[in-house]
Amino acid sequence: MIPVYKPFISQKSIDYANDAIKSSWISSTGKYIDLASEKLENIGGYKYALLTNNGTSATHLVTRCLKKYHPSIKRVLVPSACYVAAYNSLIYDNNDWGIECVDLNLDTWNMEVKEVKQGDAIFAVHNLGNIINVPSLKEKFGCPIIEDNCEGLFGSYEGSPSGTKSLCSSLSFYGNKNITCGEGGAFLTNDKNIYDYALKLRGQGQSETRFIHNELGYNYRMTNVQAALLLGQLENTKLIIENKERVFNRYKENLKNFKHVKLQVEEQNTCHSKWMFGVRFIGLHSVSKANTFFSEKGIDTRPMFYSHKVHKHLSFVGEDKNAALINKEVKVFPSFPELSDLEIDYICENIIMFAKKNCQV
Repeated sequence: MIPVYKPFISQKSIDYANDAIKSSWISSTGKYIDLASEKLENIGGYKYALLTNNGTSATHLVTRCLKKYHPSIKRVLVPSACYVAAYNSLIYDNNDWGIECVDLNLDTWNMEVKEVKQGDAIFAVHNLGNIINVPSLKEKFGCPIIEDNCEGLFGSYEGSPSGTKSLCSSLSFYGNKNITCGEGGAFLTNDKNIYDYALKLRGQGQSETRFIHNELGYNYRMTNVQAALLLGQLENTKLIIENKERVFNRYKENLKNFKHVKLQVEEQNTCHSKWMFGVRFIGLHSVSKANTFFSEKGIDTRPMFYSHKVHKHLSFVGEDKNAALINKEVKVFPSFPELSDLEIDYICENIIMFAKKNCQV
Protein backbone atom coordinates (compact mmCIF):
# COMPACT_ATOMS: atom_id res chain seq x y z
CA MET A 1 0.00 0.00 0.00
CA ILE A 2 1.33 3.43 -0.95
CA PRO A 3 0.54 5.49 2.17
CA VAL A 4 -0.99 8.96 2.08
CA TYR A 5 1.96 10.14 4.11
CA LYS A 6 5.09 9.03 5.90
CA PRO A 7 7.61 11.29 7.63
CA PHE A 8 10.97 12.19 6.16
CA ILE A 9 13.33 11.75 9.13
CA SER A 10 16.89 12.93 8.59
CA GLN A 11 19.98 11.55 10.30
CA LYS A 12 20.35 14.93 11.99
CA SER A 13 17.00 14.49 13.71
CA ILE A 14 18.05 11.06 14.98
CA ASP A 15 21.44 12.33 16.17
CA TYR A 16 19.95 15.36 17.93
CA ALA A 17 17.25 13.27 19.61
CA ASN A 18 19.85 10.78 20.85
CA ASP A 19 21.92 13.67 22.18
CA ALA A 20 18.91 15.07 24.03
CA ILE A 21 18.20 11.70 25.62
CA LYS A 22 21.82 11.16 26.64
CA SER A 23 21.97 14.66 28.15
CA SER A 24 19.11 13.68 30.53
CA TRP A 25 17.23 16.86 29.51
CA ILE A 26 14.16 15.02 28.27
CA SER A 27 11.35 17.22 29.60
CA SER A 28 10.38 20.78 28.65
CA THR A 29 13.76 22.42 29.23
CA GLY A 30 17.02 21.93 27.34
CA LYS A 31 19.09 23.50 24.61
CA TYR A 32 17.03 22.15 21.72
CA ILE A 33 13.94 24.11 22.79
CA ASP A 34 15.73 27.41 22.16
CA LEU A 35 17.61 26.18 19.09
CA ALA A 36 14.46 24.90 17.37
CA SER A 37 12.49 28.04 18.28
CA GLU A 38 15.16 30.31 16.82
CA LYS A 39 15.47 28.19 13.68
CA LEU A 40 11.71 28.27 13.16
CA GLU A 41 11.64 32.06 13.58
CA ASN A 42 14.40 32.46 10.99
CA ILE A 43 12.90 30.06 8.45
CA GLY A 44 9.29 31.13 8.84
CA GLY A 45 9.75 34.88 9.12
CA TYR A 46 8.15 35.04 12.56
CA LYS A 47 9.36 37.40 15.29
CA TYR A 48 8.28 35.06 18.08
CA ALA A 49 7.82 31.28 17.97
CA LEU A 50 6.57 29.41 21.02
CA LEU A 51 6.86 25.61 20.82
CA THR A 52 3.92 23.55 22.08
CA ASN A 53 3.06 19.89 22.61
CA ASN A 54 0.82 19.81 19.52
CA GLY A 55 -0.90 21.98 16.94
CA THR A 56 -4.26 21.86 18.71
CA SER A 57 -2.73 23.39 21.84
CA ALA A 58 -1.11 26.11 19.75
CA THR A 59 -4.44 26.84 18.08
CA HIS A 60 -6.14 27.06 21.48
CA LEU A 61 -3.56 29.67 22.52
CA VAL A 62 -4.42 31.57 19.33
CA THR A 63 -8.10 31.78 20.27
CA ARG A 64 -7.25 32.73 23.86
CA CYS A 65 -5.17 35.63 22.55
CA LEU A 66 -7.99 36.75 20.27
CA LYS A 67 -10.28 36.93 23.31
CA LYS A 68 -7.67 38.71 25.42
CA TYR A 69 -6.70 41.40 22.93
CA HIS A 70 -10.08 41.82 21.20
CA PRO A 71 -12.61 41.33 24.04
CA SER A 72 -15.37 43.09 22.09
CA ILE A 73 -15.54 40.36 19.45
CA LYS A 74 -19.12 39.13 19.12
CA ARG A 75 -18.81 36.63 16.29
CA VAL A 76 -16.06 34.51 14.76
CA LEU A 77 -16.29 33.44 11.12
CA VAL A 78 -14.88 29.98 10.41
CA PRO A 79 -14.86 27.67 7.36
CA SER A 80 -17.81 25.32 6.92
CA ALA A 81 -15.34 22.42 6.75
CA CYS A 82 -11.86 22.04 8.20
CA TYR A 83 -10.03 19.85 10.69
CA VAL A 84 -12.07 19.78 13.90
CA ALA A 85 -9.27 21.15 16.12
CA ALA A 86 -9.95 24.65 14.79
CA TYR A 87 -13.60 24.40 15.85
CA ASN A 88 -12.76 22.90 19.24
CA SER A 89 -10.28 25.64 20.06
CA LEU A 90 -13.11 28.18 19.88
CA ILE A 91 -15.36 26.39 22.37
CA TYR A 92 -12.93 25.06 24.99
CA ASP A 93 -13.41 28.16 27.16
CA ASN A 94 -17.18 28.63 26.77
CA ASN A 95 -16.64 32.00 25.12
CA ASP A 96 -19.68 34.19 24.66
CA TRP A 97 -19.00 34.89 21.01
CA GLY A 98 -21.16 33.48 18.26
CA ILE A 99 -19.60 31.16 15.69
CA GLU A 100 -20.76 31.23 12.09
CA CYS A 101 -19.52 28.95 9.35
CA VAL A 102 -18.74 30.43 5.95
CA ASP A 103 -19.16 27.97 3.09
CA LEU A 104 -16.21 26.83 1.01
CA ASN A 105 -15.30 28.07 -2.43
CA LEU A 106 -15.63 25.22 -4.94
CA ASP A 107 -12.27 26.05 -6.51
CA THR A 108 -10.01 26.79 -3.53
CA TRP A 109 -11.81 24.52 -1.01
CA ASN A 110 -11.32 27.33 1.53
CA MET A 111 -13.80 29.65 3.22
CA GLU A 112 -15.03 32.45 0.97
CA VAL A 113 -15.70 35.51 3.13
CA LYS A 114 -18.02 37.92 1.34
CA GLU A 115 -19.02 40.25 4.17
CA VAL A 116 -18.31 40.96 7.82
CA LYS A 117 -20.19 42.89 10.48
CA GLN A 118 -19.06 45.13 13.31
CA GLY A 119 -17.64 42.92 16.04
CA ASP A 120 -16.62 40.08 13.70
CA ALA A 121 -13.29 38.28 13.56
CA ILE A 122 -12.09 35.89 10.85
CA PHE A 123 -10.48 32.55 11.66
CA ALA A 124 -8.57 31.63 8.51
CA VAL A 125 -7.82 27.91 8.08
CA HIS A 126 -5.64 26.92 5.13
CA ASN A 127 -7.27 23.65 4.02
CA LEU A 128 -4.73 21.06 2.79
CA GLY A 129 -2.15 23.87 2.67
CA ASN A 130 -3.97 26.06 0.15
CA ILE A 131 -3.31 29.54 1.50
CA ILE A 132 -6.03 32.12 2.11
CA ASN A 133 -4.87 35.63 1.22
CA VAL A 134 -4.97 37.08 4.73
CA PRO A 135 -3.45 40.47 3.78
CA SER A 136 -6.20 40.87 1.19
CA LEU A 137 -8.88 40.07 3.79
CA LYS A 138 -7.34 42.58 6.22
CA GLU A 139 -7.36 45.30 3.59
CA LYS A 140 -10.91 44.51 2.49
CA PHE A 141 -12.60 44.09 5.88
CA GLY A 142 -10.29 45.60 8.50
CA CYS A 143 -11.36 43.13 11.20
CA PRO A 144 -9.17 41.02 13.50
CA ILE A 145 -7.86 37.85 11.85
CA ILE A 146 -6.27 34.77 13.39
CA GLU A 147 -4.85 31.79 11.50
CA ASP A 148 -4.82 28.04 11.88
CA ASN A 149 -1.67 27.57 9.81
CA CYS A 150 -1.22 23.95 10.90
CA GLU A 151 -1.39 22.79 7.29
CA GLY A 152 0.26 25.88 5.81
CA LEU A 153 3.97 25.77 6.70
CA PHE A 154 6.01 26.86 3.63
CA GLY A 155 2.97 28.53 2.07
CA SER A 156 2.83 32.27 1.44
CA TYR A 157 0.57 35.23 0.68
CA GLU A 158 1.57 38.50 -0.95
CA GLY A 159 5.23 37.45 -0.74
CA SER A 160 5.17 36.79 3.02
CA PRO A 161 5.10 33.42 4.79
CA SER A 162 1.62 32.31 5.83
CA GLY A 163 0.92 32.94 9.49
CA THR A 164 2.83 36.23 9.62
CA LYS A 165 0.16 38.84 8.80
CA SER A 166 -2.53 37.99 11.35
CA LEU A 167 -2.81 38.65 15.07
CA CYS A 168 -1.24 35.24 15.73
CA SER A 169 -1.18 31.79 14.17
CA SER A 170 -0.48 28.13 14.88
CA LEU A 171 1.56 25.33 13.33
CA SER A 172 1.41 21.56 13.69
CA PHE A 173 4.35 19.16 13.59
CA TYR A 174 2.22 16.01 13.65
CA GLY A 175 3.62 12.93 11.92
CA ASN A 176 1.96 13.68 8.58
CA LYS A 177 3.06 17.32 8.31
CA ASN A 178 5.80 18.71 6.04
CA ILE A 179 7.96 19.16 9.14
CA THR A 180 7.37 16.75 12.02
CA CYS A 181 8.56 15.71 15.45
CA GLY A 182 5.83 13.10 15.94
CA GLU A 183 3.57 15.41 17.87
CA GLY A 184 4.26 19.07 18.49
CA GLY A 185 3.21 22.51 17.36
CA ALA A 186 4.04 26.19 17.59
CA PHE A 187 2.31 29.44 18.44
CA LEU A 188 3.50 32.36 16.30
CA THR A 189 3.14 36.11 16.46
CA ASN A 190 4.96 39.34 15.68
CA ASP A 191 3.68 41.06 18.85
CA LYS A 192 5.80 40.80 22.02
CA ASN A 193 2.84 41.35 24.36
CA ILE A 194 0.86 38.59 22.68
CA TYR A 195 3.87 36.28 22.82
CA ASP A 196 4.35 36.92 26.54
CA TYR A 197 0.69 36.19 27.23
CA ALA A 198 0.78 32.94 25.25
CA LEU A 199 4.01 31.98 27.03
CA LYS A 200 2.28 32.46 30.36
CA LEU A 201 -0.74 30.39 29.32
CA ARG A 202 1.47 27.61 27.97
CA GLY A 203 3.23 27.34 31.34
CA GLN A 204 0.21 26.82 33.61
CA GLY A 205 -0.50 30.55 33.96
CA GLN A 206 2.46 31.04 36.26
CA SER A 207 3.25 34.58 37.45
CA GLU A 208 6.75 36.04 37.70
CA THR A 209 7.00 34.29 41.08
CA ARG A 210 7.54 30.57 40.70
CA PHE A 211 4.62 28.39 41.80
CA ILE A 212 2.27 31.36 42.05
CA HIS A 213 -0.28 31.17 39.25
CA ASN A 214 -2.58 34.12 38.63
CA GLU A 215 -4.42 32.95 35.51
CA LEU A 216 -5.87 29.70 34.23
CA GLY A 217 -3.17 28.17 32.05
CA TYR A 218 -2.19 24.84 30.56
CA ASN A 219 0.71 22.43 30.31
CA TYR A 220 1.23 22.88 26.57
CA ARG A 221 5.03 22.65 26.52
CA MET A 222 7.13 20.70 24.01
CA THR A 223 9.82 18.34 25.29
CA ASN A 224 13.51 18.78 24.56
CA VAL A 225 13.54 15.43 22.72
CA GLN A 226 10.73 16.57 20.42
CA ALA A 227 12.54 19.86 19.83
CA ALA A 228 15.70 17.94 18.91
CA LEU A 229 13.77 15.98 16.28
CA LEU A 230 12.24 19.24 15.08
CA LEU A 231 15.59 21.02 14.76
CA GLY A 232 16.93 18.25 12.53
CA GLN A 233 13.86 18.61 10.33
CA LEU A 234 14.14 22.40 10.16
CA GLU A 235 17.77 22.11 9.09
CA ASN A 236 16.63 19.90 6.20
CA THR A 237 13.80 22.05 4.85
CA LYS A 238 15.41 22.71 1.47
CA LEU A 239 15.40 19.04 0.51
CA ILE A 240 11.89 18.48 1.88
CA ILE A 241 10.47 21.48 0.00
CA GLU A 242 12.19 20.48 -3.25
CA ASN A 243 10.74 16.99 -3.06
CA LYS A 244 7.25 18.21 -2.19
CA GLU A 245 7.34 20.57 -5.17
CA ARG A 246 8.47 17.71 -7.40
CA VAL A 247 5.59 15.53 -6.19
CA PHE A 248 2.93 18.22 -6.70
CA ASN A 249 4.27 19.26 -10.10
CA ARG A 250 4.31 15.64 -11.30
CA TYR A 251 0.68 15.17 -10.28
CA LYS A 252 -0.36 18.41 -11.98
CA GLU A 253 1.45 17.57 -15.20
CA ASN A 254 -0.09 14.10 -15.35
CA LEU A 255 -3.63 15.31 -14.66
CA LYS A 256 -3.70 18.56 -16.63
CA ASN A 257 -6.44 18.93 -19.22
CA PHE A 258 -8.27 15.87 -17.88
CA LYS A 259 -11.86 17.08 -17.70
CA HIS A 260 -13.16 14.49 -15.23
CA VAL A 261 -11.20 15.88 -12.26
CA LYS A 262 -10.35 19.27 -10.81
CA LEU A 263 -7.44 20.26 -8.60
CA GLN A 264 -7.30 22.84 -5.84
CA VAL A 265 -6.95 26.38 -7.24
CA GLU A 266 -4.64 28.86 -5.52
CA GLU A 267 -5.82 32.37 -4.73
CA GLN A 268 -4.10 35.23 -6.52
CA ASN A 269 -0.74 36.16 -4.94
CA THR A 270 -0.60 33.07 -2.76
CA CYS A 271 1.53 29.93 -2.84
CA HIS A 272 0.32 26.51 -1.68
CA SER A 273 2.30 24.91 1.16
CA LYS A 274 2.13 21.60 -0.71
CA TRP A 275 1.05 19.64 2.32
CA MET A 276 -1.63 17.32 0.91
CA PHE A 277 -2.63 16.71 -2.71
CA GLY A 278 -6.37 16.53 -3.30
CA VAL A 279 -8.29 15.54 -6.43
CA ARG A 280 -11.94 16.39 -6.98
CA PHE A 281 -13.86 13.79 -9.00
CA ILE A 282 -16.58 15.78 -10.74
CA GLY A 283 -20.01 14.21 -10.32
CA LEU A 284 -18.67 11.22 -8.38
CA HIS A 285 -21.41 8.60 -8.14
CA SER A 286 -20.18 6.53 -5.17
CA VAL A 287 -17.68 7.40 -2.45
CA SER A 288 -17.55 3.80 -1.23
CA LYS A 289 -16.79 2.60 -4.75
CA ALA A 290 -13.88 5.04 -4.94
CA ASN A 291 -12.56 3.87 -1.58
CA THR A 292 -12.72 0.23 -2.65
CA PHE A 293 -11.13 0.87 -6.04
CA PHE A 294 -8.06 2.69 -4.76
CA SER A 295 -7.63 0.33 -1.82
CA GLU A 296 -7.58 -2.65 -4.18
CA LYS A 297 -4.97 -0.84 -6.28
CA GLY A 298 -2.76 -0.44 -3.23
CA ILE A 299 -3.25 3.33 -3.02
CA ASP A 300 -4.08 4.83 0.36
CA THR A 301 -6.50 7.78 0.29
CA ARG A 302 -8.35 9.94 2.78
CA PRO A 303 -11.48 12.06 2.45
CA MET A 304 -11.64 15.82 2.48
CA PHE A 305 -12.79 17.32 5.80
CA TYR A 306 -16.45 16.92 6.69
CA SER A 307 -18.94 19.75 7.15
CA HIS A 308 -19.28 21.19 10.65
CA LYS A 309 -22.82 19.80 10.69
CA VAL A 310 -21.69 16.17 11.06
CA HIS A 311 -19.87 16.79 14.35
CA LYS A 312 -22.43 16.11 17.07
CA HIS A 313 -20.83 18.33 19.72
CA LEU A 314 -20.99 21.43 17.51
CA SER A 315 -23.99 23.70 17.09
CA PHE A 316 -22.61 26.30 14.71
CA VAL A 317 -24.79 28.10 12.19
CA GLY A 318 -23.94 28.63 8.55
CA GLU A 319 -24.21 27.12 5.09
CA ASP A 320 -22.39 23.93 4.10
CA LYS A 321 -23.70 23.09 0.62
CA ASN A 322 -20.29 23.43 -1.04
CA ALA A 323 -18.50 21.82 1.89
CA ALA A 324 -20.72 18.75 1.64
CA LEU A 325 -20.10 18.47 -2.10
CA ILE A 326 -16.33 18.87 -1.72
CA ASN A 327 -16.28 16.24 1.02
CA LYS A 328 -18.11 13.84 -1.28
CA GLU A 329 -16.05 14.44 -4.41
CA VAL A 330 -12.50 15.06 -3.11
CA LYS A 331 -9.99 12.33 -2.35
CA VAL A 332 -6.56 13.07 -0.89
CA PHE A 333 -3.69 11.07 -2.39
CA PRO A 334 -0.14 10.17 -1.32
CA SER A 335 2.27 13.13 -1.37
CA PHE A 336 5.13 12.36 1.01
CA PRO A 337 8.60 13.68 0.04
CA GLU A 338 10.06 10.29 -0.92
CA LEU A 339 7.14 9.36 -3.20
CA SER A 340 8.75 8.33 -6.49
CA ASP A 341 7.81 9.57 -9.95
CA LEU A 342 6.90 6.00 -10.90
CA GLU A 343 4.52 5.78 -7.95
CA ILE A 344 2.94 9.13 -8.86
CA ASP A 345 2.50 7.98 -12.46
CA TYR A 346 0.86 4.77 -11.25
CA ILE A 347 -1.51 6.70 -8.97
CA CYS A 348 -2.44 9.10 -11.78
CA GLU A 349 -3.11 6.25 -14.20
CA ASN A 350 -5.60 4.83 -11.72
CA ILE A 351 -7.15 8.24 -11.01
CA ILE A 352 -7.81 8.63 -14.73
CA MET A 353 -9.05 5.06 -15.11
CA PHE A 354 -11.49 5.43 -12.23
CA ALA A 355 -12.71 8.90 -13.19
CA LYS A 356 -13.51 7.93 -16.77
CA LYS A 357 -15.90 5.26 -15.53
CA ASN A 358 -17.36 6.89 -12.44
CA CYS A 359 -17.55 10.65 -12.98
CA GLN A 360 -20.22 12.64 -14.75
CA VAL A 361 -18.86 15.68 -16.59
